[in-house]
Amino acid sequence: MQTAHLPATGVFLHWRTLRSWQPGWFYSTLAYFTLMLLCMVGQGLDDRLLHGVSVWTKPFKFSLSLWVYFATLLLIAPLTPEGFFNRRQGKVLAGLPVVMAFAEMAYITYQGAMGEASHFNVSSTFHAVAYSLMGFGATCMVVVLVWLAVVLAREHGLNQPLILSIVVGLVATCIFGGGFGGYLGAQSAHWVGAAATDANGVAFFNWARDGGDLRVAHFFGMHAMQALPIFALLLPRTFSNNTACTLVLAFACAYCAFTTMTFVQAVQGLPFIT
Repeated sequence: MQTAHLPATGVFLHWRTLRSWQPGWFYSTLAYFTLMLLCMVGQGLDDRLLHGVSVWTKPFKFSLSLWVYFATLLLIAPLTPEGFFNRRQGKVLAGLPVVMAFAEMAYITYQGAMGEASHFNVSSTFHAVAYSLMGFGATCMVVVLVWLAVVLAREHGLNQPLILSIVVGLVATCIFGGGFGGYLGAQSAHWVGAAATDANGVAFFNWARDGGDLRVAHFFGMHAMQALPIFALLLPRTFSNNTACTLVLAFACAYCAFTTMTFVQAVQGLPFIT
């Protein structure tokens, strides 16, 4: 069995090579990066506020998150079996998150442009249905990660630290990112015992400083799929596979425990950072 490596992504890597790995994920990565930049411009030109921050803050943060999500999937794509994305199950696995993300981001951007909330907005039948569909789409986007993890595990096994970190990271993202996200979506707001405003929150993230914020655990849960592979890539090459895999699993346990701690902290109404 050959040792798996993430593909090199230096500045000389041609865009056609990136596109060939998985076209849908490539164009999604490009689209959400572009949208992120446009939302940054909107933040600078539009002085309207929602919950104490720019109406373009949520579209910006979600486009950034989706950019990272699809960029990560794009880097993982070459590790799938040869010709996988040409088969029916590969097309479904690749296309499902693309469609769901597009629908969710279109609604979030539209609501931001209208100066209205997208999340927790059930003020009309339209908004209630749209919010429910957002939850369904988000669920699909994390469940598909487990599917991808199974494909990778079958192809490479779990005795290589990088593959192990990717597989565990994908599953952890579904369980913790999706699980805490589901709990968050079922509430009436993301604040717990905090003022209903994102103003004066933690820099960039806007997490509440005066009470709990359920977004913290959701954030760390969603980024297990990046955190674990990065940890594996930083391990010294002199480590044996067994040692490296043990360390990956230890880090995964610690990361999941930390993420769970931030959830318990938020539910208790305690701020992550004061």
